[in-house]
Amino acid sequence: MDNSKEIFSIALGLNLPWQVSSVSFKRNDNTRELHIDLSFERGSQFVSTDGDSYTAYDTVERTWQHLNFFEHKCFIHVSVPRVKQKDGKVVTQQVPWARKGSGFTLLFEAYSMLLIENEMPVKKASSIMGIYPQRLWNIFSFWVSKAHDADDIEELEAVRFDETSSKKGHNYVTTMVDIEQRRVLFASPGKGADNIEESVKYLKEKSIDTECIKQVSIDMFPAFISGCLEHLPKAAITFDKFHVI
Repeated sequence: MDNSKEIFSIALGLNLPWQVSSVSFKRNDNTRELHIDLSFERGSQFVSTDGDSYTAYDTVERTWQHLNFFEHKCFIHVSVPRVKQKDGKVVTQQVPWARKGSGFTLLFEAYSMLLIENEMPVKKASSIMGIYPQRLWNIFSFWVSKAHDADDIEELEAVRFDETSSKKGHNYVTTMVDIEQRRVLFASPGKGADNIEESVKYLKEKSIDTECIKQVSIDMFPAFISGCLEHLPKAAITFDKFHVI
C-alpha cells in the first residue's frame, strides 16, 4: 500500500477485509472533490443475516458522502458484496462505516447531529455540511426516532406540559417533561388537548401505566386543563406559578 492509501485507510478507520484501492481528486471551476475507492480482499468471507459466512456472490455499486478532508468534499465509492445464502437468498452486506439506507457515513451524520445538538439551526448546519436542509432533517429524524425507541422510562409520577413557539408567530410546540429527572420525554406540534392525548399515547406505547402519574403541572390554558382531566384523570393538576401571578 502506498503512502496516500495508507493515510486514508487510517483516517477512515478501515479494518480487513476493507482497503483503499484508489484516491483521486476532481477539480473544476466550481468544485473540489476527493474521491476514495474502497475494495475488499479477494476470497474474503462475510457473515450474513443467517449467521453463516460466505464469499461474495456479486457486488453492487454504492457511494457515501463523508466528512470533508480539509475544505474538500469527500465521497467514498464501494463495490459492496452480496452473498448467496444456503436458502438461495441473495443478501447485500452491511458496511461498517454507514447505516443501512443512508447516503452518508456515520461520521458525517454524527458531526451533523453535533451541530444541531449545539443549537445551530438546521439551515445553517446544512450549509456547513454542504447538503440540502431536507437531507439533514432526514438524518435528524432518523436518530431522534431511534433515541425515542430506545428510551427507557421508569417510575414516572410527575410531568409538566409546556408550550413554546417554534418560530415567529403562533407556531407552537408542546413538550412533556419528567419533572423529577428534568428531561423532555415527548414533543408534538401545536398547543391544545390533542397534545396531551398524543403525549399520553406515547407513554402507553412505552408500556407506562399513566394511572400512576400523580402530578401534572400546566399553565391555565383551558385546552391543557381539559386534556389533562380527560387523559390523566388521576393526576392532581398544579398550575405554573408564573401563569397564576
